[in-house]
Amino acid sequence: MSREWNAPSRPGVFPRLIRTVRVVAVAFAAALSAGCSTYESAVGTLIPEAPAPRIPQIDLTNARWQKLSPAQPDSNPVRVAIVARDEKIGATRVVIKAPPNFTLPTYWLSARGTYQVLKGTFVFESLDADGKPGKLTQGPGAFALLSPNLIQRAETLGGDEGLLYITVYGDWAPSFAEGAFAQPTLRAGY
Repeated sequence: MSREWNAPSRPGVFPRLIRTVRVVAVAFAAALSAGCSTYESAVGTLIPEAPAPRIPQIDLTNARWQKLSPAQPDSNPVRVAIVARDEKIGATRVVIKAPPNFTLPTYWLSARGTYQVLKGTFVFESLDADGKPGKLTQGPGAFALLSPNLIQRAETLGGDEGLLYITVYGDWAPSFAEGAFAQPTLRAGY
Protein backbone atom coordinates (compact mmCIF):
# COMPACT_ATOMS: atom_id res chain seq x y z
CA MET A 1 0.00 0.00 0.00
CA SER A 2 1.57 3.23 -1.08
CA ARG A 3 0.81 6.60 0.37
CA GLU A 4 0.87 9.71 -1.66
CA TRP A 5 1.03 13.19 -0.32
CA ASN A 6 -1.73 15.36 -1.60
CA ALA A 7 -1.38 19.10 -1.76
CA PRO A 8 -3.90 21.11 0.27
CA SER A 9 -7.25 21.23 -1.42
CA ARG A 10 -7.53 25.01 -1.22
CA PRO A 11 -5.55 26.77 -3.92
CA GLY A 12 -2.79 29.06 -2.70
CA VAL A 13 -2.27 27.45 0.71
CA PHE A 14 0.97 25.67 -0.19
CA PRO A 15 2.68 28.74 -1.69
CA ARG A 16 1.68 30.78 1.37
CA LEU A 17 3.22 28.12 3.63
CA ILE A 18 6.49 28.22 1.69
CA ARG A 19 6.49 32.02 1.79
CA THR A 20 5.93 31.96 5.58
CA VAL A 21 8.78 29.49 6.11
CA ARG A 22 11.08 31.70 4.00
CA VAL A 23 10.15 34.81 5.98
CA VAL A 24 10.81 33.03 9.29
CA ALA A 25 14.15 31.70 7.99
CA VAL A 26 15.25 35.16 6.81
CA ALA A 27 14.19 36.74 10.10
CA PHE A 28 16.11 34.07 12.04
CA ALA A 29 19.23 34.59 9.89
CA ALA A 30 18.98 38.36 10.36
CA ALA A 31 18.73 37.94 14.12
CA LEU A 32 21.82 35.74 14.18
CA SER A 33 23.86 38.09 12.04
CA ALA A 34 22.94 41.18 14.06
CA GLY A 35 26.36 41.14 15.68
CA CYS A 36 28.35 39.18 18.20
CA SER A 37 27.95 41.72 20.99
CA THR A 38 24.17 41.54 20.71
CA TYR A 39 24.33 37.75 20.61
CA GLU A 40 26.69 37.58 23.59
CA SER A 41 24.64 39.98 25.66
CA ALA A 42 21.45 38.09 24.87
CA VAL A 43 23.04 34.74 25.71
CA GLY A 44 24.59 36.22 28.86
CA THR A 45 21.15 37.10 30.16
CA LEU A 46 19.81 33.62 29.36
CA ILE A 47 22.60 31.68 31.13
CA PRO A 48 22.98 32.71 34.77
CA GLU A 49 26.43 32.70 36.33
CA ALA A 50 27.20 29.81 38.62
CA PRO A 51 26.76 30.71 42.27
CA ALA A 52 29.88 31.04 44.36
CA PRO A 53 30.73 27.75 46.08
CA ARG A 54 29.51 27.48 49.66
CA ILE A 55 32.41 27.09 52.05
CA PRO A 56 31.47 25.57 55.41
CA GLN A 57 32.37 27.66 58.44
CA ILE A 58 34.37 25.38 60.71
CA ASP A 59 35.45 26.76 64.09
CA LEU A 60 39.10 25.78 64.44
CA THR A 61 39.96 28.05 67.39
CA ASN A 62 40.02 25.12 69.83
CA ALA A 63 41.15 22.49 67.33
CA ARG A 64 43.65 19.97 68.65
CA TRP A 65 46.19 19.71 65.84
CA GLN A 66 48.16 16.48 65.73
CA LYS A 67 50.42 14.55 63.41
CA LEU A 68 48.76 12.46 60.70
CA SER A 69 50.52 9.35 61.95
CA PRO A 70 52.92 8.35 64.72
CA ALA A 71 55.44 7.67 61.93
CA GLN A 72 55.32 11.32 60.84
CA PRO A 73 58.47 13.19 61.92
CA ASP A 74 58.05 16.37 63.95
CA SER A 75 59.74 18.30 61.14
CA ASN A 76 56.83 17.52 58.78
CA PRO A 77 54.39 20.43 59.33
CA VAL A 78 51.20 18.78 57.99
CA ARG A 79 48.66 18.45 60.78
CA VAL A 80 45.13 17.08 61.24
CA ALA A 81 42.35 17.96 63.67
CA ILE A 82 39.27 15.82 64.26
CA VAL A 83 36.46 18.39 64.31
CA ALA A 84 33.35 16.20 64.66
CA ARG A 85 32.05 12.68 64.97
CA ASP A 86 28.52 11.93 63.86
CA GLU A 87 27.48 8.62 65.38
CA LYS A 88 24.08 8.77 63.66
CA ILE A 89 25.59 8.41 60.18
CA GLY A 90 28.93 6.94 61.26
CA ALA A 91 31.02 9.84 59.96
CA THR A 92 34.23 11.43 61.17
CA ARG A 93 35.07 14.96 60.05
CA VAL A 94 38.65 16.18 60.02
CA VAL A 95 40.61 19.16 58.72
CA ILE A 96 44.08 18.72 57.28
CA LYS A 97 46.34 21.79 57.50
CA ALA A 98 49.36 22.14 55.22
CA PRO A 99 51.74 25.04 54.56
CA PRO A 100 51.91 26.67 51.11
CA ASN A 101 54.07 24.96 48.46
CA PHE A 102 54.04 21.65 50.27
CA THR A 103 53.49 18.09 49.08
CA LEU A 104 51.21 16.10 51.37
CA PRO A 105 52.13 12.50 52.17
CA THR A 106 50.44 9.99 49.88
CA TYR A 107 47.51 8.36 51.70
CA TRP A 108 44.18 6.57 51.26
CA LEU A 109 41.14 5.85 53.37
CA SER A 110 39.46 2.44 53.53
CA ALA A 111 35.98 4.03 53.74
CA ARG A 112 34.20 6.31 51.31
CA GLY A 113 34.10 10.02 52.00
CA THR A 114 34.19 13.55 50.67
CA TYR A 115 36.54 16.50 50.81
CA GLN A 116 36.08 20.21 50.44
CA VAL A 117 38.76 22.88 50.19
CA LEU A 118 38.27 25.44 52.96
CA LYS A 119 41.32 27.61 52.32
CA GLY A 120 44.26 27.80 49.93
CA THR A 121 44.74 25.96 46.66
CA PHE A 122 45.34 22.24 46.33
CA VAL A 123 46.61 20.40 43.27
CA PHE A 124 45.54 16.75 43.12
CA GLU A 125 46.97 14.12 40.85
CA SER A 126 44.19 12.75 38.68
CA LEU A 127 43.41 10.56 35.68
CA ASP A 128 41.35 11.65 32.68
CA ALA A 129 38.69 9.52 30.97
CA ASP A 130 41.42 7.79 28.93
CA GLY A 131 43.48 6.94 32.02
CA LYS A 132 46.13 9.58 31.31
CA PRO A 133 47.60 11.30 34.36
CA GLY A 134 46.84 14.95 34.93
CA LYS A 135 46.53 17.57 37.66
CA LEU A 136 43.35 19.00 39.12
CA THR A 137 43.69 22.42 40.77
CA GLN A 138 41.01 23.21 43.33
CA GLY A 139 40.45 26.30 45.44
CA PRO A 140 38.12 27.24 48.27
CA GLY A 141 34.70 25.61 47.94
CA ALA A 142 35.82 22.82 45.60
CA PHE A 143 34.17 19.53 46.57
CA ALA A 144 34.80 15.91 45.61
CA LEU A 145 33.59 12.42 46.46
CA LEU A 146 36.19 9.89 47.57
CA SER A 147 35.76 6.22 46.89
CA PRO A 148 37.30 3.73 49.32
CA ASN A 149 41.03 3.06 48.81
CA LEU A 150 41.45 6.00 46.41
CA ILE A 151 45.08 7.03 46.64
CA GLN A 152 45.35 10.75 47.40
CA ARG A 153 48.37 12.64 46.10
CA ALA A 154 48.13 16.36 46.63
CA GLU A 155 50.16 19.48 47.12
CA THR A 156 49.40 23.04 48.07
CA LEU A 157 50.22 26.07 46.00
CA GLY A 158 51.96 29.18 47.31
CA GLY A 159 50.35 32.12 48.97
CA ASP A 160 48.34 30.68 51.84
CA GLU A 161 48.20 27.58 53.98
CA GLY A 162 45.78 24.92 52.80
CA LEU A 163 42.85 23.61 54.80
CA LEU A 164 41.14 20.49 53.51
CA TYR A 165 37.86 19.43 55.19
CA ILE A 166 37.35 15.66 54.95
CA THR A 167 34.31 13.61 55.91
CA VAL A 168 34.96 9.90 56.08
CA TYR A 169 32.09 7.49 56.65
CA GLY A 170 33.87 5.50 59.30
CA ASP A 171 36.86 6.18 61.53
CA TRP A 172 39.66 8.52 60.54
CA ALA A 173 42.30 5.87 59.89
CA PRO A 174 44.44 6.87 56.90
CA SER A 175 46.93 4.45 55.39
CA PHE A 176 50.17 5.89 54.06
CA ALA A 177 52.38 4.83 51.18
CA GLU A 178 55.76 3.41 52.04
CA GLY A 179 58.22 6.27 52.49
CA ALA A 180 55.45 8.88 52.69
CA PHE A 181 57.22 10.58 55.60
CA ALA A 182 60.79 10.14 54.37
CA GLN A 183 61.32 13.89 54.24
CA PRO A 184 59.17 16.99 54.10
CA THR A 185 58.90 18.28 50.59
CA LEU A 186 58.71 22.05 50.60
CA ARG A 187 58.79 23.25 47.00
CA ALA A 188 59.76 26.54 45.46
CA GLY A 189 56.75 28.74 44.62
CA TYR A 190 54.94 28.37 41.30
